[in-house]
Amino acid sequence: MIILVFNITWAAPWGVLVLYATEHLGMGPVGFGALTTASALGGMLAVLSFGRLERRISYSTLMRTVLSLEVLMHLAFALTTTGWVALVIMFVFGFYAFIWGTISTTVRQRLVPQELQGRVASVNMVGVFGGMVIGQALGGVIAQVWGLTGPWWFAFVGSALTLLFVWRPISHIVSAKPAIDESDAGEE
Repeated sequence: MIILVFNITWAAPWGVLVLYATEHLGMGPVGFGALTTASALGGMLAVLSFGRLERRISYSTLMRTVLSLEVLMHLAFALTTTGWVALVIMFVFGFYAFIWGTISTTVRQRLVPQELQGRVASVNMVGVFGGMVIGQALGGVIAQVWGLTGPWWFAFVGSALTLLFVWRPISHIVSAKPAIDESDAGEE
């Protein structure tokens, strides 16, 4: 459910990101490319630092931090009118998005028995892509009615409410007892 709702709220402004970058921020096509590059650079830094973060910070704290950054990213994009600020936001987004992807996959795979991994991963992907399709359609409608920052405000409110709803369960999810592979259980 987290992935579905967060992808709806995430994809709403992403569906109009090109227009947001070129028209609202006045960055042009090269500026839009720079935004995606900043995100990729943040992701590369996340890959290099994940092991260190994982050793020092609990998964529940990392998950809450990353989801909180998601909420703040939407707010920051709703408020900014400056290209260089948007570049910094996208760098941070790339960083925490890669952290989220690694943690959520790790936790899911740890908790799901091996024989169900494919099915659960499929349901997760339906949530990811279904949320993106719904979110982008909503984003286009919202932008037409309330302007190019409207989808960012929608994403901010929607992701903040979702985060409030999942804040406590995150620690229960992360601390749940891992699934035991039956082939491993016989060896003990």
